[in-house]
Amino acid sequence: MEEKEKLEEEIEEVKEEIKKEEQEVEELKNRVAELEEKVKKLETVARNSNIRAADLQRELEYLKERYRRDLEEQRKYGYEKLALELLSVLDNFERALSVASQSKDFDSLLKGVEMIYSELRKILEKFHIQEIDIEGKEFDPYLAEAVETVATSEHPPNTVVKVVQKGYKLHEKVIRPARVVVSVSEEEVT
Repeated sequence: MEEKEKLEEEIEEVKEEIKKEEQEVEELKNRVAELEEKVKKLETVARNSNIRAADLQRELEYLKERYRRDLEEQRKYGYEKLALELLSVLDNFERALSVASQSKDFDSLLKGVEMIYSELRKILEKFHIQEIDIEGKEFDPYLAEAVETVATSEHPPNTVVKVVQKGYKLHEKVIRPARVVVSVSEEEVT
């Protein structure tokens, strides 16, 4: 009888272990189902992300090409407004020359050229092209190029005595340095 009781006890223990194992298997099945659902969701997210990334890449390439074309067009036609303004100056020069060839009135020709010169200066100012005012000031190699030196006691050394060719800036950038004569002390010459 003892043996039967032992056997029944062992059977009971095995049944409990089987129940525990079945519960674990059920929990693992539920966990697998959860993970499979998460994987499906992540695959969907990944697929959508890949599609979006490809769309963004295409859009980026389109924008790069458009930017390149716009930049090229800007380089090619960026001076159109300036050109139109200068053409009106050219027209005025042609009119002045035509009138000057018909009438030999020098004063009228001079007045016409002065008006055209004034118009051209206004156009340059409109496009932020300014003359570099350097005469009488200390020589600055970033603004001017010394083409000659002159020994003088009238001006301090390293002073711009004369502007041979005017210099110009576009906004703050020097687009043509002035060509100038610079003073040196008389002692430096000897």
